Amino acid sequence: MAVKGGKKVLWIVPESLAIEPLVADIGRTFTLESESKGKSVATWYDTFDWRLYRRNLHLYADLSGWHLMRSDTGDPVAWLQGISPEEVEFVRHFPASRIRSVLEPILAVRRLLPLFTEETTMHAYRILNSDNKTVARLLFEEHHYQGSGSGLRTVSLHGVRGYDSAFRRMSRFIDGRGMGNPVDGLAVFREGARTGGRIPLDYSSRFRIDLRPEMSVRQAMIAIYRELLETMHRNEPGVLDDLDTEHLHDFRVAIRRTRSGLGQMKDALPAAITGRFRRGFAWLGEITGPTRDLDVYLLHEKRHADRLPERLQVGLLPFFAELRDRRTIEQNRLVKQIASDRYRKIISAWHEYLHSGMSGSETGYSARPIIDAAREIIYRRFGKVIREGKAVGPLSPPEKLHRLRIRCKKLRYLLEFYASLFAREDSDQAIRQLKRLQDNLGDFNDLTVQQAMLRQYLDTLRPGSRKNQETAASLGGLLTGLYHEQQRVRQEFDERFREFARPANAGLYGKLAGKQKRSAGSGLREENG
Repeated sequence: MAVKGGKKVLWIVPESLAIEPLVADIGRTFTLESESKGKSVATWYDTFDWRLYRRNLHLYADLSGWHLMRSDTGDPVAWLQGISPEEVEFVRHFPASRIRSVLEPILAVRRLLPLFTEETTMHAYRILNSDNKTVARLLFEEHHYQGSGSGLRTVSLHGVRGYDSAFRRMSRFIDGRGMGNPVDGLAVFREGARTGGRIPLDYSSRFRIDLRPEMSVRQAMIAIYRELLETMHRNEPGVLDDLDTEHLHDFRVAIRRTRSGLGQMKDALPAAITGRFRRGFAWLGEITGPTRDLDVYLLHEKRHADRLPERLQVGLLPFFAELRDRRTIEQNRLVKQIASDRYRKIISAWHEYLHSGMSGSETGYSARPIIDAAREIIYRRFGKVIREGKAVGPLSPPEKLHRLRIRCKKLRYLLEFYASLFAREDSDQAIRQLKRLQDNLGDFNDLTVQQAMLRQYLDTLRPGSRKNQETAASLGGLLTGLYHEQQRVRQEFDERFREFARPANAGLYGKLAGKQKRSAGSGLREENG
């Protein structure tokens, strides 16, 4: 009930304070007029990674429809009626509307998850002056969170433009009635999220960990591995329940980052531990790959269809229908693997080692300060990317660009691991520059894989039926479109690489390395190739 243009102060009413005496106390000093009473039930939503909260947005559904509002002011952004919560899992389930147009670029492929359901009882009052004009509004609310047995009572004061002195006087009066300090407008939402087992911003797909320069290599890598394992734990239920494709993506990236750390920082842990878990995480990479590969293809379904004339688009339907069937099979297989004893043994043993089993004294490289090791290996990896990139020519096969892509990925993981050891703007700039090159190489690789999959599928089509002829024609057209796009991406590579290899960027990596070129033969052993 915020008044547009007015101020607002919110207090949480202590349990020891009764509302009725407080209202009576206010009424003896100010002129109160009851304005409205009501009760509502609303369910609040966000994605697993808080995409709405990060954009200063709240989304809730009640009997009147869906409401999107600014979380700081409560001002409405969009409203939609006629669609029940049971009908909406993803933003695509909303009909064409303002609420969909606002949410679509924010939510993308993430599922909307119910955070909590709140039953609110409210009583609003107007505060009048001697001329019987409204100078402020007072709102008492009781919030009960379903399924938790807990709740909050709040009182909020809403100012009216032009009556600032009355607002200040009323605010001081309420402050003096044992209310405690005012809270921000998100306090009620945070408490609701807490009752649902969440804390706003308690998860992000972006990897960020704070390391201290004086930490040893082993201490730093243990901290990194713990963070990555926690990411796996957080996403595992979403993978098993197949909530949305990003759960598997983040789960798989955590696996890849762990494998990269074990490969690039071999001497951080005892050799037996490194070897054992490199094999374990290689298997985890294998079992998660097929489902993710199909996810990527299916996520591009509309984009692929848009490449073709409308008359050819229908021929893609059987192809994507088969991909969805294959994806169901692979997802079921993945669920069984995650439920297997082999998976549980790997994860349990890794958790036990990271939290209690750091056996073996630190010697040699594992005892080095992480800042020294980080500078050395980042600079060395940068040099390898430059050398391999310069070796790519106009006639280089796709495999050569694929190897360069892997080099870039390893460098990216190192930059993310150790970002906190360097000036924020330097590490962010290094990652940003590398990402531009990675995006190009990733697009080129995806287009290579997609063409290979299409050719493989075409080989399975039996000639003769009209349906197969339509599908073959559509896939042929799609192959042509993918080939031409791949050529365009390949031409862009030269410019992207020149930008990455320019002296200014090389100077940035020199700065990260302490402006000293270090011998490639010194320092930690890393994965061959």
